[in-house]
Amino acid sequence: MMEVEWARLKAFETRQLAEQDTVVILPVAAIEQHGPHLPVMVDSRLVAEVARLSAIESNEAGQSAVVLPTIWHGLSEHHMEFGGTVTLDMQTFHLVIRGVIESVARHGFSKFMILNGHGGNITASEIIAQDITLELGIPVVAVTYWLEAAERFSKILINQSSVLHACEAETSMMLVLEPELVDCTDLENCRGPLDLNFLKTGFSAYRWRSLSHVTDNGVIGDPTSASREKGLQLFEAAAASLSELIISPETFESQNNLRVEKLPNTYK
Repeated sequence: MMEVEWARLKAFETRQLAEQDTVVILPVAAIEQHGPHLPVMVDSRLVAEVARLSAIESNEAGQSAVVLPTIWHGLSEHHMEFGGTVTLDMQTFHLVIRGVIESVARHGFSKFMILNGHGGNITASEIIAQDITLELGIPVVAVTYWLEAAERFSKILINQSSVLHACEAETSMMLVLEPELVDCTDLENCRGPLDLNFLKTGFSAYRWRSLSHVTDNGVIGDPTSASREKGLQLFEAAAASLSELIISPETFESQNNLRVEKLPNTYK
């Protein structure tokens, strides 16, 4: 099996990948509290595995892909009141991601995917992808793994339709990767609200709120129905969805320019 982790490759091997139209996957996540039953590594650990599995599937399908080390610090201000959390400001987060992508692009790579594994990074990742695309003139795609795999995830989960926080999904996936770090002794007291509507007001307005606004234990979701078997299915679903995105010719194609040089008379 081809090695897909950048950190495990030798320098000359990365140079060879640059000549193979390789897609570079940059996982971004967080180190933050995940309730009383999960470790603070959850987001970073899960997205790293999703990235690895997705790259393997992409390579097996004929599209070369490689995974950079995970950027483990993200935008987690909303978790700070619970402890165990490391957070960056938006400017620093942007500069770190830009610096990594720019340095790898200098080695000849020209297709990048920011693979996000933390809810607080979603909007920021999309804005950063846009900015880097404009600054460097190379395609940078931002994607959050559970949003890309939403349809598949909804068929696996019981108490929720997608990933929440320290929930059925994340607990199941951690039971696959780090079962010794999952405390299942009192999951009944690890329940939380089942949606993220506390971030909204009116019909469409967003307002910032700490997670402590709606949960006293740091959990959003219900981990009581988590299982290792479900976690395996979720990883499989995520890898299938992401590899399809990586392989698709549309994902990294150059944008069209349909503007007209001379406006019709009706627009004058």
